[in-house]
Amino acid sequence: MFSFLLKLYLKKVNMKLEIESLIVVGLIIIAAILALEISFSPAIFEIIAGTIAANFFHMSDLKWAEFLANIGLLGLMFFAGLESDVELLRKNFLKALFIGLSSFLIPFVSVFVVTKFIFLYSLKASLLISIALSTTSLALVYPLLKDKNMLHLSSGQTLLAGAMVVDIVSMFSLSFLFEGINLENILFLLVLLIIMFILPKFGEKLFSRYKENHIEFPVRFIIAILIAIGFLSKEIHINEAVLAFALGIFFSEFLRENELLEKKLRAVIFGFVAPFFFFKAGYSIKLDVINMKIILLSIILGSIAFGTKYIATVIATKPFFKKTVYKIAGLFFNMRLTFGIVASVFGLEFKVIDINTYVSLLLIIISTSLIASILMKRMPSEITEEELEDFIL
Repeated sequence: MFSFLLKLYLKKVNMKLEIESLIVVGLIIIAAILALEISFSPAIFEIIAGTIAANFFHMSDLKWAEFLANIGLLGLMFFAGLESDVELLRKNFLKALFIGLSSFLIPFVSVFVVTKFIFLYSLKASLLISIALSTTSLALVYPLLKDKNMLHLSSGQTLLAGAMVVDIVSMFSLSFLFEGINLENILFLLVLLIIMFILPKFGEKLFSRYKENHIEFPVRFIIAILIAIGFLSKEIHINEAVLAFALGIFFSEFLRENELLEKKLRAVIFGFVAPFFFFKAGYSIKLDVINMKIILLSIILGSIAFGTKYIATVIATKPFFKKTVYKIAGLFFNMRLTFGIVASVFGLEFKVIDINTYVSLLLIIISTSLIASILMKRMPSEITEEELEDFIL
C-alpha cells in the first residue's frame, strides 16, 4: 500500500514538473514572438515572462531552468567579450577611454551620492546600484550601430570602442565589489588568464583535427569551458562573469576567422540558454512588493541614471562628432540591459540588496532601455551620409 502511494505521489510530482516545464518554455516562446512583432529586445519580454510565471503560476524550484540560466549568463558575458575588439580599442584608445569613462563615472558618482547620502543605503549596496545603473550593454550597442549603418564608419567604431571601455570597467568594478583584491586572487587570475590565452590556439589545433565530424565538437568544447568556468570561479573566488568575459576576448580573433562556428555558438547561447537567464531575472520579481515607495525610488533613480548617462555621453562625444551623432550616442549608451541585470541578479543572490531594491533596479533598467529604443525609432533619418562622411574609414 505504501509503495503504491509513493509511486502515485512521485507520478504526480513528475507530472507537475512536466507541466511547469512546458509553461516555462511556452512563455519564453511567446516572449520571443512578441519581441519580433513589436521590434524590441527579447530580453525585456523574457523578464516579463519570468514575472508572469512567478506571480500567476504556483511553480516549484525548477533546477534545470536555473542551470540553463547560469550557462546563459556565462554565454552572454562570453559574447560581450567576443564583441570587444582589442585592435579596435587600441586604434581608438584615447577617444574611447574618454567617452567610456565619462559615460560610466558621471552617472556612477551621481547615483552613488543619492543612494548613499539621501536614501541611506549601505556602502556596498550603493556601489552595486551605481554599477548596475551606469553600465552599457555592448551586446545591444553593436546591433544598433549596425542597424544605423554606422559600424563601417570611424564614428561607429569609436562609439563601439567606448562601449567596450564601459563594459570592461563595469565588469572589473563588479568583480572588485564581490570578491575584493588579494594576492591569492591575483595569482589565480594570472594563471587562469595564461590558460585562457593558450586555449584558443589549443582549440584551433583540436578543431582542425576533428573538423570532419557531425557532433559539433567545437561548439561542445567552448560550452564545456564555459560550464567549467562557472564551477572554477567559486573555488578561486573570482567572479564568473569576468572570467567568461575574458575568455570571450581571448577567443574573439579565432572566432572572427570562423564565422560559421560563431553563428552556431550564437544560436545556442541567444536562441537557447540566454532566454532562461532573463526569465530567471524576471522570476525573482514579486509583484506584491511593488508599492508607491518602489515606484518613487524607480522614478528618481531612473531619471538620474538616464539623464546623467545621456548628458555625460553627449558632452564626451560632442568634440569628436557632428550634429545628431553625439545625440544618438547618448541613447545608445543608455542601453544598460544585460550588464545592469547581471549586476542586479548578483546583488540579490549575495544579499547586497533586498527584493524591493532589486525590483526597482529591474524596473529602471527595462524602462530606460525602452525609452532609449523608442526615442531612437523616432529619429531614423537624422543621421545622414553628409553628417558621417568625414568619418568613413
